[in-house]
Parts: sequence; structure tokens; C-alpha cells
Amino acid sequence: MKVFFSKLKTIGPWLVAAAIFAYLFHKYPPAKVWKSLTYVNLLPFLGFSLFYFFFIYIIDAAVTRYILARFTRRVPLKDVILARGVTYLIMVISYPASQAGFAYYFRRRYKIPITEVLSTFLYIMFVDLWWIVTLAFAGSFFQEYTVGGVNLSRLVFTVAMIFYGVYMVWLAFWRRWPDKGFWKFITPKFIENQRKRKIFDLFNKATIADYFKTAILRIPIHFTIIVSFYVVFKTFGCDIPFAQILSNVPIVFLIGTLPITPGGLGTTNALLVELLKGHLTGPIFKSGAVTPAELIFSATLLWLFVNYLLKVITGTVLMGFVPRKLFEPTEDVSEETAESESTPIGGNL
Repeated sequence: MKVFFSKLKTIGPWLVAAAIFAYLFHKYPPAKVWKSLTYVNLLPFLGFSLFYFFFIYIIDAAVTRYILARFTRRVPLKDVILARGVTYLIMVISYPASQAGFAYYFRRRYKIPITEVLSTFLYIMFVDLWWIVTLAFAGSFFQEYTVGGVNLSRLVFTVAMIFYGVYMVWLAFWRRWPDKGFWKFITPKFIENQRKRKIFDLFNKATIADYFKTAILRIPIHFTIIVSFYVVFKTFGCDIPFAQILSNVPIVFLIGTLPITPGGLGTTNALLVELLKGHLTGPIFKSGAVTPAELIFSATLLWLFVNYLLKVITGTVLMGFVPRKLFEPTEDVSEETAESESTPIGGNL
């Protein structure tokens, strides 16, 4: 039974994603999707895809190196780039497994405890989640939209308020803002014991200044992700108000962070179509051959495919420069244990 639920945990999100795509392809037939794809200016699209992928890749690696150096030990940037690139290949299938592989690499190369590396990912995820919530919260003031009878602006506002409250409690807990005696009085023992878990070790060390610096360092990543959709639609010869990108895309990614599907597959595609279809314009729609909704869906499919393909190619190429055994489980920490300590939601972020 345990094996069954373990398999279901891995396969379940993919099944949900498949169901969403089945619905989307029923609503937007493959023939229309293919027709939409013929409008893309391939060279500009591929050029921007390469820039986007490697820009995010390098910035992410540089920030990860900074955090490792700040809280564990200094490591060469080339090692972080290499390890991150190789684990992209694993990430396509399982984000927790890619985190585990990354941690095994630095355990074997630099003797950094696996939990300290995994704690780094958890910390980055926490900062990224703050950015996504904040950007979505800001965007919610500039649009009113209802999906399935749910007012998204109101929903995002509510989620943001809850998140900020939890965030403040989280910081207060780890920074011990009240005196220790007070914390012992109001905090249940099982929560207090979380401080002793090695996976949370980095949060014991991080100061408010550390959170602030990390958030600043992650700005280029979040800004590039949002702007990318504006550019992608341009490569199809279409226009969309930049304000609509800024106000809607963060909301899409906030909902996409829910670990319903791997990396938000399906959920983000459907939401982007729903939120942006009324704002996309261009001469290609005058003939009626394709609709804005069909083109948005097609563009998101192509964008996802190229990014996943680049991850596979990058991981495959870099695998030739490093022994595979460096990414295999160590004797002291099994693969199952490392993956259980990883953050599944990170892949969606």
C-alpha cells in the first residue's frame, strides 16, 4: 500500500495535467493549434528562448552559490552551474529528485551535508513565493476577473493577506523576536522541535537582511519571467498591453504554484488563455483563421516545449563533463529520504 501511494504521489500530478490538456485540446483542436504555430517568427522566438533560458539559468546558479557561501561554505560558481545544469535533466521528471541529485553532488565534492543544501532550496522557495504573492497582490488591483464564479482579485487579495500573516509569524518564530520564555509558553512542543530539524537549519541562521538581499538578487528572475510573455506574443506578430501582462501573469503563477500538476503544467496554460484572450490583438485575427485564445494556448505550448527541450539538452550535454556517480545517493542518506526532505512546490515556482 505504501508503494502504491508513493507511485500515486508521483504519477497523480501528471494525470491531472493530462486531463487538463485533454480538455484544452478538446476546446482548442490540434488543427487550430498547429495553424496558430505557423504564425510564429521562428528565429526571433528561438533567439529569445535561448536568451531567457540561459539568463535564468546563470542568475539562479549565482544566487544559489551566494546562499551556499553565506550559510555553508564557498564553492566555485562553475560547480553550481554544472550541477544545476545536469539536474535539469532530472527536473523534467521530478523536481524533488533533481534537488536530491544536486545535494548529493555537493556532498561528494565538498562534504557539505545534504540537509544544508536542501535547506538552501527551501529558503529560496520561501523568498520566491514571497515575490509571486507580492506581484500577484499588486496585479490584483488593476483587473477584475471572474473564473468559474470566483472573483480572482478578491481571492488573490485574501490569499496575500493570509500569506503575509503567516510570513510574519514565520519570521518571528525563527528570529525569536519575543523572549525565549514567551515562545516556550505559547508554542506547542512539536512546533518548537522543528527548530532542531536540520532541513530548517538555514532559517535559524538567516537574518532579515539575508531575506532582503536574497529577494533583491531574485528580482531579475521574476521580472524576466513576467516580461517573457510580452515578448513571446510579439514573435507571433501580436500585441498585448504591457499593463495586462504585469497585472495578470503574476496571478497565473500564484495559482500555478499549487502542487496540482508538475511545474504548473495545464493550470498555467488554461489561466493564461482565460485572462489574456480578451487583450491580445493583431492582424492575423482579421481573417478569422485563428482566435486569440487559440494562439495564446499554442504559444504557451511552444514556450513550454522549448524550455523543457533546452533543459534536456543542457542536462545531457553537461552529463558528459562530470561522473554520473556524483549525483547518486550516498550511503548516509538514501534517495527516498533526500526526496522526502525536498520541496515539491519548488518545481512549480
